[in-house]
Parts: sequence; C-alpha cells; structure tokens
Amino acid sequence: MANEVNSFLQAFSKDSKYFLSHPFLWKVNIQSDVIGAVNTALQKGGEFWRASNIPDSFSKNGDILVASEVTIPNEASSFSDFGQENRGGFLPGYGIIQRESFLSRNITVNFLETNVDLEHTFFRPWTIALGIDGLINQGLKSTITVTQYDNRGTKRKGYIFEDAFPTVCEYIQKTVTFACKNYRPV
Repeated sequence: MANEVNSFLQAFSKDSKYFLSHPFLWKVNIQSDVIGAVNTALQKGGEFWRASNIPDSFSKNGDILVASEVTIPNEASSFSDFGQENRGGFLPGYGIIQRESFLSRNITVNFLETNVDLEHTFFRPWTIALGIDGLINQGLKSTITVTQYDNRGTKRKGYIFEDAFPTVCEYIQKTVTFACKNYRPV
C-alpha cells in the first residue's frame, strides 16, 4: 500500500498527465530595509517590542518564507447615477465616482510555520510601529513581491505590491494582511 501511494505521488509531481499546479507554493520577498524604521518608531513610542528578526535571515536566493496562500486584492469602484429621472423615457446615466482607496486593496499572506516566530519578531512590531508613526514615516512602507510556482518549480505568476505595510497580524494562522498603494503583475 505504501508503494502505491509513493508511486502515485511521484507520478503526480513529475508526470504531465497527472500535473496540477499547487496553490500553496508561494515565495514572498519583503524589502528588509524597513527594520530600522520599525525599531526607531518603537523606541520613540516607549514600546518594549523590537523587531529582532529580519526577513533576510530566512532568505535563500532572495526569497523569504513560503506561503500556503496569497489573496490578491480585489479592484472596486464607486458609482452613482447622474441626470434626471423621468426625462422623456430616457434612463438616467451612471458614472464612476472614484476608484476605491488603497486601504481596501489588501493582500493577505498565510505563511507556513517556521522554528522562529517571525510574526512576533518582525510583523507584529512592524504593525505596532505603524500605530506610533503612522504612514507619514515612509520607512515603514516596503515593496513586497510574491511569486507562485507550480510543482515543477516553474514560475506561474507573480505580483509586486508597492508601499505595502501590515494592517493585521493573526498569530494562530500565521496570517498577515497588508495594505498597499498599488500593485502590478511581475
């Protein structure tokens, strides 16, 4: 029975007729120059928190951590009706008011567990530092690149998130939600 399972898994990962992409093969790269701004803001705010691990310490070939899931932001716009009602049978017109703000364009990353608690030693201090300095401190914003790979190690797709910063850190799921100013495909 064990040989059957191993044989199937080997075929699944290498044989093209069994090939499926795995949605959990995401690599995440965060510009690590944010750590200095984080610790400066924390010290200024009198916080005991410190960012002691930087993402580069988990880096291999420029990519950090592996994520089991990355949720790409939705794109939304607000609309309103324009014109007058009941004008000779013509329908009122509709127009766009605005593109939704960058705070509603969130990226959520579910990181895989590591031996070091990166959530408490990097992401949570970063979030607390934002509460002290706010978005005025440009050093607290970073560029985040996420890249998805298939089970053959071939790049499938990727995105670059500009001026990104964490808004929510969930310890149990190792989930971090980021807001970003803009994003684009790699």
